[in-house]
Parts: sequence; C-alpha cells; structure tokens
Amino acid sequence: MKKRDLVVIGGGAGGLVVASVASQLGLDVVLIEKEKQLGGDCLHFGCVPSKALLKAGKVAHTIRNAGLYGLDVNEPAVDIKAVNAAVQKAVTTIQRHDSHERFESMGCEILTGAAFFLDADTVQIGERKIKAKRFVIATGSSSFVPDIKGLNKIDYITNENIFQLDKLPGHLIVLGAGPVGVEMAQAFVRLGSRVTLIEAAPRILSTLDVDVSESLMQKLVEEGVQFIVNQAAVSVEANHVGIKNVILRDGTVISGDVLLVAVGRRPVVDGLGLENAGVKYSSGGVEVNTKMQTSRRHIYACGDVTGLMPLTHVAELQAGIILANLIFRFPKRISYRVIPSVVYTDPECAQVGVSEADVKDDTGIEVVRFNMSELDRAIAENTTTGFAKLIVKKGRLIGAHIIGPHAGDVIHELALAIQSKMKLSKITGMVHAYPSYAQINRRAAGQYYISRLFNKKTRKLVRFLNRWLP
Repeated sequence: MKKRDLVVIGGGAGGLVVASVASQLGLDVVLIEKEKQLGGDCLHFGCVPSKALLKAGKVAHTIRNAGLYGLDVNEPAVDIKAVNAAVQKAVTTIQRHDSHERFESMGCEILTGAAFFLDADTVQIGERKIKAKRFVIATGSSSFVPDIKGLNKIDYITNENIFQLDKLPGHLIVLGAGPVGVEMAQAFVRLGSRVTLIEAAPRILSTLDVDVSESLMQKLVEEGVQFIVNQAAVSVEANHVGIKNVILRDGTVISGDVLLVAVGRRPVVDGLGLENAGVKYSSGGVEVNTKMQTSRRHIYACGDVTGLMPLTHVAELQAGIILANLIFRFPKRISYRVIPSVVYTDPECAQVGVSEADVKDDTGIEVVRFNMSELDRAIAENTTTGFAKLIVKKGRLIGAHIIGPHAGDVIHELALAIQSKMKLSKITGMVHAYPSYAQINRRAAGQYYISRLFNKKTRKLVRFLNRWLP
C-alpha cells in the first residue's frame, strides 16, 4: 500500500486551506469529505447563507422604513422561496472556489465518504484503506439538539435546513440566543414573521459585552422580536395541525408553526475511530497543543472539531499553524490573544481583546466610549443605534467593543492596534476619511485624551505660552 504524505479529513475552511497549500507545494495529499460538496457548514449552512438571508431581511426592512429617507414605497411582498433561491445563488457562486475540479487541478485527490481510523497510520473509507505519514482532522461541528422532552417527536429545524423553508413562518419560535438564533430572529422578523426567542441565560449573546448585548436586544425588541430570557424550555409538543407548543420552566406555553433549535454546536468526533489512533478527545472536541498537534504528534486537528473558538477565521488561522509545523517544520505556536468576532445583525456587534468584565478588578484600566448618535455618517444615514467602547491600560488599547453599522469591518483597525500594542495616540494621529464609519475609532480614542487635555494644568500652560511667547 502506497503511503501518502498527508490525509485531510474534512472539507471545511480549515481542511481546505491545509489541503490546497500542501498540494500546491508538491505533497501527495488525499482530502476526505463525507458530503458530496466541499466547503463545510460555513458555506452551506452557516456563515454564507445566513448573511445572504440577513441581507434580504435588511432590504425588506429598508423598504418598509423608506419614509425615514423621504421616500414613499409600498410594503414589500416576501416570497420565501425566491429569497431562498437568492441565498442559494450566493452559496453556489462561492462553491466554485471550493469545487472538486479546482482542488484536483492542484494535485489533491478527493474522496467522498466517512473516514475511520483503523490505527494511527491508517484510515478507511468504504472498502479502501489509506496509509499516510501525517493526518489533519478537520471534521467541524454539527447542531446540538438538547434533551428536551418531546423534541424528538416533532418536526423542528436547525441551521442546516432553515434555508429550505417552503413558506414564511407565521410565528417562528427560536430556542437559543447565540449568534445563529439572534441573527435568524432578526432576519425573519424583518421578512414578516412573528418571532419569539427563548434563552435560558439571563441575557442574549452572553459572550458579548453586556452593554452591547443590551443595546442590540433593545433594537430587536423595537423591530418586533419578543424575547423570553432566563427561561428554559422543558418540553415540546405539537397538535394535529402542526402547531408547536413550547412549555417553559414556569409553565408558560409559547405556540408557533415553526421551531428553530439554535442552542449551540458540538464538535464532530464520534464515528472517526479516534480511539484506534490513540487520539485523545471528549464531547468538547479533539485535544490539541499550541502547535495544533493531537496526542499523536503526526496527527493534527483544526477548526470547530477542536472546540476552540469555533469561528471560520480561527479555523484558517489554525490551518496556517499546521502548515508551518507540518510542511516547513517551523515550530510555530498559536495565540488567541487578538481574535475579532462579529455578530452580523443590524447593527453589527464586533469585539476583540478583553472585555470590561475581564478586567473589572484592575485599577489601572480606563474605559472610554463614543456613541454612534454623535457620528456624522451615522446621523446622515439615520443609523445612530450603537457605540464604540475601548478598554485602555497605560495609554494602550487592550480591548474594543462596537455595536453599529459595519462594526465587523471597523473593528480590524482596533484589532491591529491591540496586536501591535499600539498607543491610542497612533489612532488619534491617523487621518480618517470624513464622513466614514471608521471615524468612530478615532473619536472614541480621542475621548481618552479629553480629560488630559482640557484641565486646569493644560489651561495654565496655554495662558503662559500665549502671554510670554511671541
């Protein structure tokens, strides 16, 4: 049996990066993907289709509120099948970059099916056995379905089939207020559904800054989303006409025609035969070190399967670490210190670095804030909900949190500032185009210097200079 250089298991973001680079550099690579198409959950069921659906909702919302801009437009007619077709068009367009033909042209062999480790050097797919010097596990994650009484007896949807609905829900019930739940709640309420979102935690998007989370929730309430927080669903039932009844811990019953389960995701680790390969793992994911190696040094893992920051850009970062260590033998270690994350609602929520809660006991911390309502571009476009909050220590930025238009784009300047351990004066000293949303970074950074500039000591110095110098 020919021993291959590398076997990559999983054709999502991380696996594709490793396979494409390794193949183009001349390694003998086999890529195994259980689905017929490459791209993984992000392309087919997550990042891409959700953003396309959010855009459709935003267009409908803009039409509905055209009066704010002096325009008279009728209520939009929403055809969910047509919306889903537009969503699929975006997926199909991007799919071309992840086609079998493209990867095969790089010299990568692609096999479709489930991979199973027979031992630390051999995987089996169907009747075929493949030996390799090294392996990369990049099997991603799947929707987690909680153990709620009656849930397995009714029809419900997840992120994997929400983009295939035949008709617009009259009343969509969402379980879970993470990014998926919140984004889909806004998309569907804007498309015309009634939406109720149920969350067991005290607030939505619990990984975000508290002020950001509360500001977004208020905005979504204004748009019509009904939130029930600090309440868990204990059982679910459906009647003969398909109406779903969700019974909460306090006995409240919420009834709707479509139920979206979006309570989280779990790494795909079962059915891989990892125990045969001696790879340590748990329900929380495959264990890896900072070089992305598993307990077997020649077997690596990246992406959601590790359970570490399940974000597509993190999977790509981890893939880069693997390539440095696996191909170039350059001992590179990963750092998660500066990883921006975004929730793509409208307004967007973005953060990077530490939060205010992380450093609440540090007396050397200063928190500055600038409201979107004071930014000229936001005023001009009537998008004044939100703010930027900066966490500063000794004049250097260590954390940033933004809620507002294009926050997911604007945050990267602040991420670079944190990564470079940059002083805020570098941001205030850089010219930002007017009027742009990026100006909020400069305006927020400027807040840090206001108390230092406009004080008695500075005024005294100014009087002295103007009195004694020509």
